[in-house]
Amino acid sequence: MQVSAAQPRVLIVDDDPVSLRFLDASVAQCGCAVVTAATTTAALTAGGVFGLLLIDRCLPDIGGVELLHALRARGIDAAAIATSAEIDAATALELRAAGFADVLEKPASVERIGEIVRRHLPCIESARLDDAAALAATGGDADALRALRGLLAKELEQLERDLTHGDLATDAARLDERLHRLRAACGFCGAVALAELAADWQGTMRAGNRFTDKQRAAFVIRCRETGAALRS
Repeated sequence: MQVSAAQPRVLIVDDDPVSLRFLDASVAQCGCAVVTAATTTAALTAGGVFGLLLIDRCLPDIGGVELLHALRARGIDAAAIATSAEIDAATALELRAAGFADVLEKPASVERIGEIVRRHLPCIESARLDDAAALAATGGDADALRALRGLLAKELEQLERDLTHGDLATDAARLDERLHRLRAACGFCGAVALAELAADWQGTMRAGNRFTDKQRAAFVIRCRETGAALRS
């Protein structure tokens, strides 16, 4: 795969071939250049600069924590995510204390993996549009796609106003229905990143948790950036 200068490189270390393959494909969808390693030896000999590390906690030889310390000793200071099939609250605290910035429990959805990668790689283009998927959704009709993207851009302008100047953010039922429609429109227009963030907000609400003011502000910014991308 050809790698552009703007693509962040992500090192994924996992001895399970199925997990490694799935993580590879999911992280690549975020626009990253992925380097995989099935052993700690391969991880320690991987060259180049990395923007993010995904390391399995239970590697068979020196273990994920020990591998992270060895990578740090080699000057690799990228944020590290610990992955594991079993991560309880106590284990998560131990992993963070050992130097991991975050944890990811496996199996995880593509959406969850994308969310955690973007959290630690803010340089990823947040308004990423998937033109191929959008054209497929519209039956290859480029004119129809342009029309749909124009409508979505106008909808995002209204949504931003409703979230910042109206009471939409405090009306859970109305907001859930609005986000549901937004995700459908994003699917037709290839607005992958915005759809993921909308799904995250819905999941937060349905779990009975509050979407913070900071998260809402980030969503509004994503709407603005996606609208600009749709119009370009």
